[in-house]
Amino acid sequence: MPLSRLGACALAAGILLGPCTALAIDVEAGDYTALPDGTRAFIVYGQYARRDAAYAAGDRQPGTPRLASTVGIARYLQVLRIDDRWTVDPQLLLPFGHLRASGDLAPLGSRSGVGDLILATAFKYKIDAASGEVFGFTPYLYVPTGSYDADQPLNLGENRWKLALQTAYTRAIAPRWRVDAVGDVTFFGKNDACRAACGAAADATLRQKPLYAGQLYLRYDPAAGVSTALGITHTLGGESRVDGVSLNDTVGTTAVKLMASTFVAPNLQLMATVARDVHVRNGLREQARLNLRAFYLF
Repeated sequence: MPLSRLGACALAAGILLGPCTALAIDVEAGDYTALPDGTRAFIVYGQYARRDAAYAAGDRQPGTPRLASTVGIARYLQVLRIDDRWTVDPQLLLPFGHLRASGDLAPLGSRSGVGDLILATAFKYKIDAASGEVFGFTPYLYVPTGSYDADQPLNLGENRWKLALQTAYTRAIAPRWRVDAVGDVTFFGKNDACRAACGAAADATLRQKPLYAGQLYLRYDPAAGVSTALGITHTLGGESRVDGVSLNDTVGTTAVKLMASTFVAPNLQLMATVARDVHVRNGLREQARLNLRAFYLF
């Protein structure tokens, strides 16, 4: 498969998704910490990612593919109390941003727009409120409302429905030390207008098998309101088919992440995360990623 088409098909299969970036539902350490009942929050994410290599069956392919993404997400959530142990956090997330291909992928051009609206509801169960031990799960529904043009190889919207189910567990393991374990599975609807991204002259149908991911964080809180974490993410599955023909693009990607956050005001938290893929089976390698987040409570 020509490299330009490899990149386009990888994008069509969902490599570029907001917080969502990459191939899993990306969470940060501490995201499943139970917030006080009645809390409302507005969160703004900014992410820059650079991809610099293409892999097939674990082997780096020749050439110089380059793909950069600058993505933002506006997110609103509210914490509703069910009882002394359960809370539910309904949320809205709207991605937006810009994609730019260069090097061997330059024919893909660039694209700006709005991503697909995401509806989510996080359920959190306080196993031990005093120590912050929490179990949670979140269904995510991706609504195909984003910018999509079948004649363009790059798009922020995917022109398909998606449903993701995520579970998480967080607990203290020592004074100032915590672990966060997260797992999820994503189910994909079909994109029946996949032309340029699928290398087709007429409408083709893109289907994708479920995608699985696990994330593990070791978190250290050196002071009140300050947190650091080291994380690892592994994603697998998600084989794509175009009109029934497999792209042989089953995902097997491992990434490492380093995070730091602090409250600069009683109701404002700032966070920064750097990440990098350390193993890629198929698709584009994320050589570097920087996430910035402002979390405003009101």
